[in-house]
Amino acid sequence: MATISDEELSKVANIARLKLTDSEAASLKKDLNSLLDYFSKINEIESKGQELYYVKKSEATPREDEEGHCREASEIRKGFAKEKDGFMLAPKSL
Repeated sequence: MATISDEELSKVANIARLKLTDSEAASLKKDLNSLLDYFSKINEIESKGQELYYVKKSEATPREDEEGHCREASEIRKGFAKEKDGFMLAPKSL
């Protein structure tokens, strides 16, 4: 079973720009070790000479595109409170 060292955990936290407390680091180390254990179990699966695929082929058929009704530009412009230089301005989200 593979385990993550404190040095590796520190590198991961640094790359992810995380400032971890000691308890957060311990919790993250436990979670990462759990993931590594899970993936090592997956590697133990016998494939009996067949390649394992984890993505199944889709059986869905594409739909036919249908032309729909398009609202007039003036109708769309009514949904915006502000307009500048011919552009509609939406409120800032951040």
